[in-house]
Amino acid sequence: MCGIFGCIGKISEENAKKCIKSISHRGPDAVVVKELEGITLAHARLSIMDISESANQPMADLTGRYWIVYNGEVYNFLELRRELEAKGYRFRTNSDTEVILYAYIAWGMDFQYKCNGMWSVAIWDNLKKECFFSRDRFGVKPFYYFEQDGNFYFASEMKAFFPIMNERKINYRIFEKKDYFTYEATENCCIRGIKKILAGHCGSYRSGRLYTERWWNTLEHLMEVPDEYDEQVGMLRDFFLDACKIRMRSDVPIGTALSGGVDSSAVAGAMRYLSQNKASYINKDWQHAFVASMPDTVLDETRYAEMAAEHIGVEIQKVMVSAAISPSDLFGYMYICEDPYITSPIPFMQTYGSIVKEGIKVTIDGHGADELFGGYGSDLFYAALEVREDDEACREILETYNNMALAEHRVTFQQLREKVEALRNAADMAEDRNEDRIGVFNRRLYRQTYREVLPTLLRCYDRYSMGNGLEIRMPFMDYRIVCFAFSVPMQSKTNGGYTKKIVRDMAAPFMDRRVMYKKPKVGFNSPMTEWLQGEMKEFVLDTVHSRDFLECGLLNSLDTCIKVSEFYKLEQASYTDGESIWVSLVPYLWKKAMGL
Repeated sequence: MCGIFGCIGKISEENAKKCIKSISHRGPDAVVVKELEGITLAHARLSIMDISESANQPMADLTGRYWIVYNGEVYNFLELRRELEAKGYRFRTNSDTEVILYAYIAWGMDFQYKCNGMWSVAIWDNLKKECFFSRDRFGVKPFYYFEQDGNFYFASEMKAFFPIMNERKINYRIFEKKDYFTYEATENCCIRGIKKILAGHCGSYRSGRLYTERWWNTLEHLMEVPDEYDEQVGMLRDFFLDACKIRMRSDVPIGTALSGGVDSSAVAGAMRYLSQNKASYINKDWQHAFVASMPDTVLDETRYAEMAAEHIGVEIQKVMVSAAISPSDLFGYMYICEDPYITSPIPFMQTYGSIVKEGIKVTIDGHGADELFGGYGSDLFYAALEVREDDEACREILETYNNMALAEHRVTFQQLREKVEALRNAADMAEDRNEDRIGVFNRRLYRQTYREVLPTLLRCYDRYSMGNGLEIRMPFMDYRIVCFAFSVPMQSKTNGGYTKKIVRDMAAPFMDRRVMYKKPKVGFNSPMTEWLQGEMKEFVLDTVHSRDFLECGLLNSLDTCIKVSEFYKLEQASYTDGESIWVSLVPYLWKKAMGL
């Protein structure tokens, strides 16, 4: 896990060092710059697999023709290595980096289909003077690029370009549309001129031009699943246990952010199960569980995290999250995150920062399951749409929704019917012809996974973790599980009064049932209402009355001032009220944090 930077063209060694050092938080263990004819490659390394210097990057093959810089982990590298050794390739390190390099040499672009993991990779052919780029199936790892003065630059974060950009300009369209989610799944960035290679895409830069193509589409890889629900559960359990097993391959200790929710608890339970059953090639030093504790707030799930930890026999370490930080620390967090987002980065940055302070460099966490298996309350409206002719099924879905929703969001049966009718036209719009194969509910989840929520969350968690020099591994993002998720029907995900039913049933044998079958959903977030009324009140009021704020061109400052004033007059502000205030402030806070 690392940070990469490259320049195809001409760049001074001094500037290349400035660029890679600007993202050295991603890889504090080694920073290396390599100048070749036609390209300069740079790498900031976080050592996880083969922590020796011999595995540092940029790395070349034995002939010196091919050079690689790579950010990510390919978890099935041991299996790929055995395949390559059978073909006659020999290895000097025990790293997955070297395996990726020879996999590309042996199989060309097809190597991507063989890899199970997360990555952004650049491989330079020193003979042809061409560079190949690849980004993993779901965009877990970032890949940015921009062109200037005849040079082509690429990096893991936008800020790597700042030392050499002639000018930095804001992409105002993102802020005008308040498009904080859907732009992440496009080439667009909040800094004009910078673009992304999209998730599941690859390409090459040759003869002064970038060529890209899509190499992965989940809907073209759906699988046959059993008709019997119990067999589906068993199939998912096999995938999940193997996904956790290969992610437990590490040469450093493993931790987990244990929120007390279904997904993170399933991961922790699976690690214990695998360790007890003597799974091969896993790190047995995995018993480092952490929970973000936010006492006296609606978002505190410490009690359930303690239940999960007790069940698997580990002591949980509480991370006391607090908004009582200096403005400079808040702006520092937002600079690390680079992009505007609807919630504060404080709990995430503090949690992962505390994990690193305990000597942990890699965690295995439960991200992705909500989007794949329908964990959000709003997903249930699409479930009701799919069964809208069946009143009994709709009433069960209504009960499920109201059991998990905040009181302010609960609805009546009539309101549910109205919401379903309002969704009918939008739900019929399919952007991919293959979407028609998966039903209304799964179509909603697919959009959430690829075009709305998940791409943004993956970006954010990349910054929260890598901003602290930590790698997050996500078993639910194993491509086999993603393909499975869109191959099973709605009824396997939402039934019996539960969301993510198949995930709960899959993990129940190795986790406390009180945790797996609890109904209220909290989620890892920021308790903005409590914070805005407490530790952050003075900062917010000072901000909205500052000249700098009033002159900010990214928002209507007068309307925001009035909104903030009205918020502080409320006798009992809701969670939604606080979140709305934060979202209103985000454009200004982001602009100031980025120095624009």
